[in-house]
Amino acid sequence: MAYTAKRTTQGFEYIGNLLHQEDAGMDFELTPNTDFKKGDMVVFTNRLVAKAAANATNVLGVMAESITAAENPAAKTTKGKVLINPFNIYRCSFADHLDSTATGGTTTTLIDTALSTSNNDVWNGALLYIYEGKAAGSIRTVKDYVGATDTLTVEEPFPEAPDTTSKYILLGAATAAGDVINVGSVGVNLKDENTIDANATVANEAGPLAVLRIDPVNLWMDVIIRKHLFNS
Repeated sequence: MAYTAKRTTQGFEYIGNLLHQEDAGMDFELTPNTDFKKGDMVVFTNRLVAKAAANATNVLGVMAESITAAENPAAKTTKGKVLINPFNIYRCSFADHLDSTATGGTTTTLIDTALSTSNNDVWNGALLYIYEGKAAGSIRTVKDYVGATDTLTVEEPFPEAPDTTSKYILLGAATAAGDVINVGSVGVNLKDENTIDANATVANEAGPLAVLRIDPVNLWMDVIIRKHLFNS
């Protein structure tokens, strides 16, 4: 069974500001007949706020209040408050990360033949978390990946060698060297308006999020929005 967190965030939860600035939100006109929840990531398109979709880049900010479709009919103009300070920090759950079980390992490696790729280095830099079995609780960064043997070498040793009881997660798409997610990753994408895509391709830095902190136990990240684009 795949690992699940005890709690899922309510979208992008505002937790602070890098410069300790206040953000009470700014009023924007909403797309009619649409439900908006506090914590939804939103975009600005055709002069209206809409909920962000997967891989959205024209991100405006995060809803500061909830407004139902009934409160937002086409017959009238409805405005809602959006948090738009670029230094805001948000906490949000992530999904679609790789979730697998080791087939072996040592105190410095984890082997998983299910990774099944011959490409070296594609998992270099990824965050790895063993959540069950031998070495459970270990949070490590992958230092090297050898595709021919499906071997992940970590920067710091595990307290014991992983084995076939060791269930773990890895973050990133790993379609190329460096295409992984860890603290400091830039260009992370959305899965939808209230979830981060932990299987995102980040090598081209196209996504709107930068990662400040990752809590793999709770499956959430603390992020800032790196792009505030306004499309008319």
